[in-house]
Amino acid sequence: MNTLRLLFLFCFLTISKKCYAQDLLLKDLDNDTIKDEILFDRKNTQIICKLSSQNSLPIKSKKLDDLNDTSGIELTKNGFQFYNHSMRSGYYCQFRYNTAQNKIELIGMSRYSDGNAAQDGSGESSVNLLTHQYIGEWIRVDLKLKKRIKIPTIKKSYTTNKVYLQQFSVKQPDDFVEFCDNIRNNMVY
Repeated sequence: MNTLRLLFLFCFLTISKKCYAQDLLLKDLDNDTIKDEILFDRKNTQIICKLSSQNSLPIKSKKLDDLNDTSGIELTKNGFQFYNHSMRSGYYCQFRYNTAQNKIELIGMSRYSDGNAAQDGSGESSVNLLTHQYIGEWIRVDLKLKKRIKIPTIKKSYTTNKVYLQQFSVKQPDDFVEFCDNIRNNMVY
């Protein structure tokens, strides 16, 4: 009986922690030598930054809908990134502090896909939002030849308005995925 209670308690605490956990990262984002807080609030599905140069007042993203359990945040060389993985695809959104604007800016996105069971539509792409350069590496399946064909590297311009953390939602990565899919699906090879 005690074993069953312990198992129940362990499951309850694990589920509670997952539902209400906050991922916390510490990094000096605003270059004042004081570490800032970057939180991923799983309960409210928001990214929250507290910059020491701005009195640690919370700067929040919009609510991030349709996330998977395997979403979160991690540090990068110059900032941090938010990620959202599913079973066969996922994306990353990179953020860095913009010293001129005193804001946290979305500076890049990348995504990957394993495609379908035949790997049609598999590959990866990225966009640098500072240079507006998109690069995609994709594979298509030729049904007549019954083989996978690597599409030549795609390089295109990707223009969008600047996005700061307060405006960030899943709209930006969703728009990027749609852009990638449209280009890939309309390629003549």
